[in-house]
Amino acid sequence: MGLVRPKVIYTTSTSSTSHTLNFGSVGYLNRIVLLVNSYAGVSGVSGGYTLHDMTAHTLGCRLYSKINYGSDSSVTVTTTDSTNRIFIWMWELDDAEVFYESGTGLTSSSASMSAFDLPDGCTAILGVSAYVQGNSDNSSTNWPSGFTAQQYAINDWADGSTAKRVWASAAVNEFVSDSLSFSQQLVTGLGSNFPNYAWVGGVWGPQKDEEPPSVPGNLRLSGMTPTSVTLTWDAASDNSGVAGYGVYKDGEKVADQSGRSRTFSGLTPGVPSTYEVDAYDYNGNRSEKSGSLTIAPINDTTPPQAPVVRVTGLGAGTISVAWDEPADDSAVTAYGVFLNGVRQGADQTGRTRTFTGLVPGNLYTIGVTAVDLLGNRSTQGTKTVKAQADVTAPTLPGNVRVLSTSQTAVTMAWDASEDDNVGVAGYGLWLGTRLVATVPSTVFTFVGLSPGITYPLSVDAVDELGNRSERVTVPATTLEDTSGAAPPYECVFYDWSTHEPIDSLPLQNLSFELTLGGGGELSAEIPLYDEAYNVGRVEAATRPERTIVVVYRGERPVWIGRVCDPQDYESETGILRITAEEVVVIYGRRFVSFTGARTATKADTEIDWLLDLVSAPADKRWLRTAGVEGTIAVDREYRAEDYAPVLDTVTDIAAAPGGFEFWCRPDWDQVNDRPQVELRRVSRDNPPNSGLVLEYPGNVRRFRRTTRRGLATVVHGKLSLPDGGVLLAKVVQDELHANGWPRMEDAYTYDGLTTQAALQAETQRAADASRGARQVFEFQLAISPDVRWWEWELGSEAQVVITDHMYPERPDGSAGLDRMMKIVSLSVEPSTDEGELVTVTTAELTTSVDE
Repeated sequence: MGLVRPKVIYTTSTSSTSHTLNFGSVGYLNRIVLLVNSYAGVSGVSGGYTLHDMTAHTLGCRLYSKINYGSDSSVTVTTTDSTNRIFIWMWELDDAEVFYESGTGLTSSSASMSAFDLPDGCTAILGVSAYVQGNSDNSSTNWPSGFTAQQYAINDWADGSTAKRVWASAAVNEFVSDSLSFSQQLVTGLGSNFPNYAWVGGVWGPQKDEEPPSVPGNLRLSGMTPTSVTLTWDAASDNSGVAGYGVYKDGEKVADQSGRSRTFSGLTPGVPSTYEVDAYDYNGNRSEKSGSLTIAPINDTTPPQAPVVRVTGLGAGTISVAWDEPADDSAVTAYGVFLNGVRQGADQTGRTRTFTGLVPGNLYTIGVTAVDLLGNRSTQGTKTVKAQADVTAPTLPGNVRVLSTSQTAVTMAWDASEDDNVGVAGYGLWLGTRLVATVPSTVFTFVGLSPGITYPLSVDAVDELGNRSERVTVPATTLEDTSGAAPPYECVFYDWSTHEPIDSLPLQNLSFELTLGGGGELSAEIPLYDEAYNVGRVEAATRPERTIVVVYRGERPVWIGRVCDPQDYESETGILRITAEEVVVIYGRRFVSFTGARTATKADTEIDWLLDLVSAPADKRWLRTAGVEGTIAVDREYRAEDYAPVLDTVTDIAAAPGGFEFWCRPDWDQVNDRPQVELRRVSRDNPPNSGLVLEYPGNVRRFRRTTRRGLATVVHGKLSLPDGGVLLAKVVQDELHANGWPRMEDAYTYDGLTTQAALQAETQRAADASRGARQVFEFQLAISPDVRWWEWELGSEAQVVITDHMYPERPDGSAGLDRMMKIVSLSVEPSTDEGELVTVTTAELTTSVDE
């Protein structure tokens, strides 16, 4: 930024009221600066210039400027009286969008001007004018260094005195610091008749830029070998321009660079690393880091799945197709396209293709292969279609029938339709006039219905171009609710990466559990009523790396989990059993190093930090966070490299006393209209009160108490400080060691407890935890429509009131046991013969032992 060119000044020996300086073309958006010294007053300046400052003087100093938008090549100054005593300077500045400061004065002594808090690269322009009396060029008159003096002799003064000369001078000073300041005698040696000189100055420069660039988007894997990965990302934007990108590996910056890709070499096969990028501008502002990407390089020898080709447009002699990115162990980078078995040029990156010049009405087979990062090529996915317009709908679905009914669901099936050209893409399921879903299979379960109601259920067929058949409608009546407690449950499968619903599969014998710390499991059976909907297709729809299942109670999500491998299929029954783990388990098992001091953090800070570091951008779309008011802050510091092994093994050691545990609660994203998981932070030492009272006899139909390992949780042995480190002994109590010190399974040494006080506090906490078994109570609630289990918060306390033979009534008539216990899990069986069965598990430390 700075001075582009100074122009030779304008002078004239001819008196006039109009004075034009021609300066030629000026760069677009550059600033034009004018200094006008005129004996006569100035009545106007052409071209919309702004007068920044002036000095009222016999030979006035005026400072003007404007931004050039492409049409300026001259300027005309109009004076109030005809004069030849005028000077005009013109300068061209670039990157000078803003006028910051000016100064002016009439003085015979020092002139001063200052401008502070300027951005780097500002330019200052100063001008001076004076009368000088004498018969020569007045060599005794001194001008400041860098000023070029101009003069005009006046010899016709009426007083007959010695000739006077009109002087003017100007200079440019470029500054690179953040302030401008001068105070000096600009002119000395002036005559006694005209001792004063006038001066004017101004400062221009760029916008003050404190705005960081946008976050680089779409960080992705674009190349891989067994020992290297190549990452690529989309460009960031910035008001002053993006200068480059910072690349990070496992939290450490690797380099700043201008390009938008980076190859990391020398990696170990199968060992994951986490990568991030940020952007920075020319003023040093940096964006937030992108969402992290965790990658383990592998020797990928497995080709991608074959692409599924679909038709998107047809005409006489033209065919347009598209396909989705198929699954692969690494990533798909390109596609090969074939027409009737003939390869159509080189591989392409896009997922669409249009063929023209075909014979109208002829059949053509279009094939597509996928190539991954390591060059593995899939088999062809093919589609055979006629090169002609298609406006004909598929045939009607045949033999539409009801397979089963329950109080809240109806499962129906039908025979496949046929299409004359592009093929049947799917079937639309209608409840009255509302389209409920479109599925590729020939079986569907309507859920969330009310007991004892007859519904008009319909199905139609649609081809890939959107042509729909007529609907076929069958009436179906749900079973009566004899218990009064049948809640409306629905199960929907979602694609993990796109978050879009996929095939809706009927579920039977559903049960699920929520567990503090992010655990929990769902089990269910899928009845495969349709022979065409075989096990392979079900496995494709419930692949563990791509599918989650959401359980709704009416409109409310109450459980969200990631599907595990389907199992235990038997052809005679046609039943496939599936399990799914609660989605937050993924995050609970992917802790990474915490890289800063955990001093006085707020109650939900750890959860936010956890999500930022361990969640991919696609994963985080499913998540939101929430804290619990009143939980106390954390004051603990861990060393980064020691934090991960501790948390991988012991999740509830994530903080010192006053620390947190977390669990997930299903929620609904109102903005994006989709389910999500709310991560809740609960205090370990001061849990909230759920308001729940578990009373036996009363709302508890039966309970059991146990310290068996199957229900006991991990407790921790005493911490010590050997060789400057801290030894955390993980121990588990089971029934074989219930009466003695429990056996040690694993131990980790880390030196993250940086103060003796922190060590003592954690030692005390662990000692308290090791005094006795963690006693667990399971309460099976009486079946009732009033049980609103989804409103209870895991980690909160419930009041337990028991009177029975083990806890007999006290002499004062009060219950034998009456105390607060922590809720650690909730188990639900929605569809028993009686209704919804809910089991609440609580835990507490009870048995004291001598230290």
